[in-house]
Amino acid sequence: MNPMTRLTRSLSSSACLLLLPLMFIAGCHRDPNVKKQKFMAQGNQDFDKGKYSEAAISYGRALQVDPRFADAHFKLAQSYLKQGSWAAGYQELNRTVTLQPENWEAQMDIARILLAGGKFQESKDRALLVLKGNPGNSDAQIVLSQANSQLGNPTDALQQAKDAVTAQPDKGTTYLNLAMIQEKNGALADAEANLQKANSLDTTSIGPLTMLGHFYERRKRFPEAEKQFQTAIQREPKNPGPRGDLATLYLAQGNEAQAIAVLTEAKQQLTDDPRAYSMLGEYYLSRGQNSKALEEFAALNAQHPNDLKTSKLYIQLLLRNQKTDEANRLNEAILKKAPQDTEALVAKGQILNQQKKWDESITTLRQAIKNTPDNAVAHYQLGAALLEKGDHQQAEQEFTEATRLRPDYGEAWRALGASATQRRDWKNLEMIGTKLEAIAPRNAEGYLFHATARVNQNDAAAAEADLNHLIQLAPQNSLGYVKLAELRMAQKRTNDAETLYKQALARDPNSLEATEGLIGIQFSRNKPAEALKFAQEQLQRNPDSVPVLVLLARTQIGNHQADEAERTLTHVVDLDKQNASTIGMLADLQVSRQEYDAALANYQRAEGSYQKVLNIQQDEPRASNNLAYLLLEHGGSVNVALTLAQAAHRGMPDVPSSADTLGWAYYHNGAFSVAAPLFEDAIKKLPTNPTYHYHLGMTYQKLSNSTRAHEELQKAISLDPKSPVAEQARQALGQTGGTS
Repeated sequence: MNPMTRLTRSLSSSACLLLLPLMFIAGCHRDPNVKKQKFMAQGNQDFDKGKYSEAAISYGRALQVDPRFADAHFKLAQSYLKQGSWAAGYQELNRTVTLQPENWEAQMDIARILLAGGKFQESKDRALLVLKGNPGNSDAQIVLSQANSQLGNPTDALQQAKDAVTAQPDKGTTYLNLAMIQEKNGALADAEANLQKANSLDTTSIGPLTMLGHFYERRKRFPEAEKQFQTAIQREPKNPGPRGDLATLYLAQGNEAQAIAVLTEAKQQLTDDPRAYSMLGEYYLSRGQNSKALEEFAALNAQHPNDLKTSKLYIQLLLRNQKTDEANRLNEAILKKAPQDTEALVAKGQILNQQKKWDESITTLRQAIKNTPDNAVAHYQLGAALLEKGDHQQAEQEFTEATRLRPDYGEAWRALGASATQRRDWKNLEMIGTKLEAIAPRNAEGYLFHATARVNQNDAAAAEADLNHLIQLAPQNSLGYVKLAELRMAQKRTNDAETLYKQALARDPNSLEATEGLIGIQFSRNKPAEALKFAQEQLQRNPDSVPVLVLLARTQIGNHQADEAERTLTHVVDLDKQNASTIGMLADLQVSRQEYDAALANYQRAEGSYQKVLNIQQDEPRASNNLAYLLLEHGGSVNVALTLAQAAHRGMPDVPSSADTLGWAYYHNGAFSVAAPLFEDAIKKLPTNPTYHYHLGMTYQKLSNSTRAHEELQKAISLDPKSPVAEQARQALGQTGGTS
């Protein structure tokens, strides 16, 4: 053989031998099982070090390689739960048990989440499932007993708790569970004994200590409770939980300074634990101390810029305080790193809502819901944007979905209450009021909704009970007195109403509702001078208050002080140059004084203000309604007015002024038979409005129904004989051959 050939072959064989390890290594890198296990191992390392967000990333990468990797789903669930992301954790646990039905640990985590979420029957069913496959599982026995206790089965719950103790008499958690059931059943001595037994069995963890501390706290045995919490802090000095318990105990005794000292110490000593360093800020937030909370979270955000949970809390706090630009800057930074972060997308929707960018908000929030369909806040914020766009039906569906996902979501229930009020759905409003009373028994909305519903169902006694309860609940809040005064006015008990309005003002000297109510009472007694004096006194408290100035102007008009009223309204317009309703009011006054040039200029100015609103928000029904009426009254395009009035009535179908405006638009377009039912509807809802009767009278005049025309025009005059509308009605009566 040629020597060169032999050499070539020898080199080739050597090259092959050298390439074999390299090929093996490359093959390993391409092997998906090796790849996913590598990510899994990295995740476990981070998890064991308490780096749960980093662990979640690694587990997620393992699942990208193998979406059916059950162990990765389970560890990802645990990572989410460690970070307090319960919804995401629950989702991953369900994926785990779909792939591994006999993963009893995952099944038990699901059962506990269901129990904590108030889904007691589902939790019970899950515990029974575990016990069927794993009869000796004491954790399942404990969850079963707790679920039965919540479901109102105390006998079963107690027996199951005792069975758990019998099965594992050396396990402290079984005694803790038995103590909980016994305390709920009123067996306090037995409960205390079992809590102490749990403590004796477990001298290393803090669970039994804190549970015994809470037991003493509920019995108001504060020194004993404090001792348990202090011992827990000594046992686990890096655990912020018992520090929070101790602060809460001090607050229960009215010692806020000591509570704040404990929370401050936690922040200073546990500088790397978000649960610890955020407690003081969260305390300020819970107490409504917004300025302190803002200051605290601003500092925390600067110190811990990578703590997403703290950043998101700070963003919500900024939004609550209308600091939209700063919230947007921080939120965009989060979205830049994680474009599909659901919470950040929802926050972006909130920001866009505050900026009145409804279309962008709807797009963003729908993306958030697509990513996470069970996010209640996203549904609520989407409902708010849809409502502003005039899509009432879809908005209500979103609010309803928010309450289904989060039954204690007060804001969503309040939105549904406002919708039911607008639709005059009193039965539904009553239910919503009852729900809000249960969710937030110390807040006013539930009682007000319930009272409104009962009044409109002719049950004044029930409404009065609600309002009296509200007064008892918040005796220094003016709202209850105002609403009860309004009820007394409806009952024609004017003296009682006056007393209640005065009580409201004693608690809130700037209450506009009480001021307006007392002025109305003076006019009803034919004492316009006293009404004017009172309005002037109220203005002295707040000289630049636009609502009080407008109220004063109306009072001046009622006292035939046209010059003074014009000066007052001119001052209001100077203070609020975009206040179209006040500009229109000023123009109406100028017409009555035959100042036509000035009136025309103000009408055009008012139309311009409304048009600006419509340019920003084309489906805004109130602006559409007001602009349509201005166009009709002052020579504008009747076709444009009709289009605007139709849009307004779609957005406010149960508001009488929208029916009147649409009817007036049809009248000006010659559609008299279409206009008449709209005026009838407006009058049915607000029979004391003379303008509605005048419009209906004019319509019947066009329909050649002289009898009905005469009746409606006479009614317009009788309701307010000195008004410009009454004068117009008199002129119309002259044309029908009637008398005034």
